[in-house]
Amino acid sequence: MVPRKGSFWVEYHQGVLTMKKILLGTSALVLFAGAAAAQQVTTKAPFTVTLGGSIRSDFIIVNDDLANQESREARIDYRLTVKAEAKAENGLVYGFSGRLRNNQGSSGVNPGQTNQDVVGMDEKWVYMGGSWGQVQLGDAYAADTRLAVRAPTVGIGQADYAFGTVTGNYRWVHLNEGEVDTKISYMSPVFAGFQAGISYTPEMNSHGRDNARSKFVTGADNKYSDLISIGASYAGSFSDIGVKLGGGVQFGDAKDTSATVKSTLGDYSVWHVGAQVSYAGFTVGGHYSDASDSMRTKGDELSHWQLGLSYAVGPWAVAANYSRTETDFGARNTKDATDYMWGVGGAYQLAPGLSLQADVAFFEIESPVSGLKSGQTKNDGTLFTFRTRVDF
Repeated sequence: MVPRKGSFWVEYHQGVLTMKKILLGTSALVLFAGAAAAQQVTTKAPFTVTLGGSIRSDFIIVNDDLANQESREARIDYRLTVKAEAKAENGLVYGFSGRLRNNQGSSGVNPGQTNQDVVGMDEKWVYMGGSWGQVQLGDAYAADTRLAVRAPTVGIGQADYAFGTVTGNYRWVHLNEGEVDTKISYMSPVFAGFQAGISYTPEMNSHGRDNARSKFVTGADNKYSDLISIGASYAGSFSDIGVKLGGGVQFGDAKDTSATVKSTLGDYSVWHVGAQVSYAGFTVGGHYSDASDSMRTKGDELSHWQLGLSYAVGPWAVAANYSRTETDFGARNTKDATDYMWGVGGAYQLAPGLSLQADVAFFEIESPVSGLKSGQTKNDGTLFTFRTRVDF
């Protein structure tokens, strides 16, 4: 089966490539002194630096109801992962992990467009751990997202994948899945197939060197603070049957603001559960999430569910899945909306680290979408994507 995500590490110290050993600096001694009080961490402990990543070249054809849009597109997306890890004499494992991506900023060269050649590190954190688990500090996914189980997909992702500008920037995931704000997390070790984790995020949509000290709402995406995420998962097998279970919750407080906004803005709350069962190359599963009125007007309700089936044999993998979101606009004079997407796709591993992938997805977006063709009230469309992917 060709995985949708991930890469294999190139170990520089194992003869594939040779790198100089990077010694632990004085600043790192200060950072980890408290956790390693039993035995002093010294610069005698070298780091092992590993590098990996993926490059995805996409060609896209779309037919939908958005006005003034091209029917074809091409893009390239790369993700470079770097990790530096060391182990102290007392058994403490510590280091840094990060991911570099393109499409990480705005461009003054093409006003109003995203500069696809700006490279930034979206995920980045330092960590320390041992047999007791791992503590992570930095920009990373929340614990509930890391331990979530979704419907099975292959390659590009079928109905779990949406080219944002095609579907009106609609996301087919639970509400906080893509959130990489600055946080502190604890992930437990895996015991008998079970794992749990918890995260604390001081400010929503604050990451990197950003200082979000204002206690008042300053923008549409800066409404919540003090978010707690809790997640748990299980993976095991019974005879030839594999089972995966996962779920979690994230909740937080609405920030202080005017009385007018307070009357329409509720607190933040998202929960989700998922399961997969696999046998003889087949995997079936689903995922359900409920976001209540988070990120919306108080009284609205948002829920999402997803079902899928995949099959893998040798270098081939195929899948079909369906994703649906229901929005209840409460007592407001707005029609409730149903958005759905279903897709089929496949992937073929042409050579080690090289795969060819293709998807066909069909979608209907009833949620408010701007820029529609004259006379249209929703965006119906078909999306075809062909991808060549290299993992290293």
